[in-house]
Amino acid sequence: MGLSEKDKNEWEKVLREGDLMKEGDSIVESVKGDYYYLGQNRGTYFFTNEAVIFVSGFGGTSAVLPYKNIKEIKKCFVGPFIPTGIKVTVFDEEKGKEKKHKLSLLSRQQWMDYLSNKSGVAL
Repeated sequence: MGLSEKDKNEWEKVLREGDLMKEGDSIVESVKGDYYYLGQNRGTYFFTNEAVIFVSGFGGTSAVLPYKNIKEIKKCFVGPFIPTGIKVTVFDEEKGKEKKHKLSLLSRQQWMDYLSNKSGVAL
């Protein structure tokens, strides 16, 4: 993992205070990447025991994708030709409908396998 134990503890505190991570959950991995919502947002993905959490480097955009709510994981392109995209369909419990999220991460297949393993959704 790219985080020191001290940084991990600090991030967990920040994510809990921001209601992005549940009490008792913890960060397993973290990686820099982009999240596409109203444009490209650069930031950090935190892979916890229960969810993927994205936090923009500028603090404006965040997303929480609980593994238990993931319904589909597919490859996609970022822009017309960049093969780093992952399209994740997640059931939004608050709105009662599915929402598609577009993630961009290096080592795409590794993260798709990780999401598939944690969610139980076949690729």
